Amino acid sequence: MRRLPLRKAPGPDHLRTEMLLPIKSLLAPILSLLFNICCQWSYTPVLWRQAQVVPIHKKGDPTSPGNYRPISLTSIVRKLFEMCLFPFVELVSPPLDVAQGGFRHQRSALDQALCLHDLMHAYRDRHNHYPVVAFLDIKAAYDTVDRRIIWQSMLASSAPFCLVSLLANLFDDVSVSVLLQNNVSTPFVPSTGVLQGSVLSPHLYSIYINTLPALLRSAASSSTTSVLTLSPTGPPGPGSLVPPGLPFGPLVGSSASSPSPSPINCLLSIPSLLAINGALPNVLC
Repeated sequence: MRRLPLRKAPGPDHLRTEMLLPIKSLLAPILSLLFNICCQWSYTPVLWRQAQVVPIHKKGDPTSPGNYRPISLTSIVRKLFEMCLFPFVELVSPPLDVAQGGFRHQRSALDQALCLHDLMHAYRDRHNHYPVVAFLDIKAAYDTVDRRIIWQSMLASSAPFCLVSLLANLFDDVSVSVLLQNNVSTPFVPSTGVLQGSVLSPHLYSIYINTLPALLRSAASSSTTSVLTLSPTGPPGPGSLVPPGLPFGPLVGSSASSPSPSPINCLLSIPSLLAINGALPNVLC
C-alpha cells in the first residue's frame, strides 16, 4: 500500500491513497481476503471495471479530438490489486523479445538509444556513411490493442487459465465514461484497447507487440546485410553480427555513399495489426 502514488486524481469510487494509508493496518487483512476471492473466482468488483476518461490536450487544434491524450481514472483499490497481481502475470507471460526495452526491469529507453547509437557508429566505421533509420510511432497504441491476441499469447505460454480469465474480466468487462468540464458522458464498452493508467497495461502491451520485432527483422532480411553489433557484455567484437534483417546494412538499390530509404518505406507500409497477428501482406520490396 505504501507504493501507491500520492496526490493523484481518484477514480469513480472517489478514494485516494491518502485516505487508505492511515488505516492500512486495518485494511490490509480485509483487502488480502478480497484479493484472494477475486483470484479464486476470476472475477472483480464492478466498480473496479469502471473508468472515467479525462482527455488531456497535447498540442495543436483544441477542437480536434485527435490532439488529446485520454487518461483513465480507475479505482485506487484496483491499482493496488494490479500491483499485487503483476509479479504473477510477469512470471507466466511469454518471453519478451530482446529488442523490447520499455517498462522492463533494469532497462530503459536510454539503453535502447545507446544500442542504436553504437550500432550506427559501427555501421559508419564499416561503410563510410550513416544508415537510414526509420522510427515507428504507433498512433493511439493502447486504444487499438486487440486484447484477444494477449490472452491467446499468454495461454500459449502455459499461463493458468484462471489468471487469464481474471485479466479478461479486468480489461474486457470495462465500462468507460468521459469526464469533461464537470460533465460525464453516457458509459460505453470499448471493444479494443487496454486502460491508460493501469498498472498492468504497459506489460500487456509489450505482450501484444512481442512478435513485431522478429517479423520486421524477417521482412527486412532480403534488403539488408549484417553489421557489427554489441555483445551483451560489451562493445562489438570482430565477426559479431546482427541477426539478419536488422535495418542497418546497405539498402537495396543504394550505393555506399548514397543510401536509399525506399526499402524501409516498404516496410513501413505493413499494417501493424497484420504484422502483430503474424501475417505479412505482400508489400515488401
